[in-house]
Amino acid sequence: MKKIKTLLLLAATLGVITLNSCSKDKNSVPSATITAGVDGTATTFNTNAITLSSTVNGATFTNIQGTASNGATISITLSGKPTAGKTYISTASKDDDKPVMLYSLKNDNYFNDDDNTKNIVSVTISSVSSTGVQGTFKGALTNTVFVGTGGGTAKTKAITDGKFNVYFSK
Repeated sequence: MKKIKTLLLLAATLGVITLNSCSKDKNSVPSATITAGVDGTATTFNTNAITLSSTVNGATFTNIQGTASNGATISITLSGKPTAGKTYISTASKDDDKPVMLYSLKNDNYFNDDDNTKNIVSVTISSVSSTGVQGTFKGALTNTVFVGTGGGTAKTKAITDGKFNVYFSK
């Protein structure tokens, strides 16, 4: 028993020393933010808010994502690397200029349908740096619920006044 207490005390001491020895970096990255109105309700998606870039089969994609306190997530995917001053819009003629937006809450997933010219999604990149990206977004997202073998009924989510200031994952 004495051996276990000694090991626990040693582990606790090492933990305290390790945590206290971490210096505070004056150049640390500030908190990332993603905010938007969801059906008129102001929502903050700051948990795990980040932007990621990845290349798949030679194509580069950039994803901006975050989670709200109620578990809802927002995800915006752009083709290529974001360009400052560019607006990506779901009605663009080139697929590379069309954003993909997803809003999920529990079992409901809402996304934009770029074949639907009524539910337009747009993302404007205002600033890009080596560390992150800033911009705005808005759009109407759809969740089609299929009933039996028949057709589906569409539910929508209005995303308004969206803003993001997120940092690239390292």
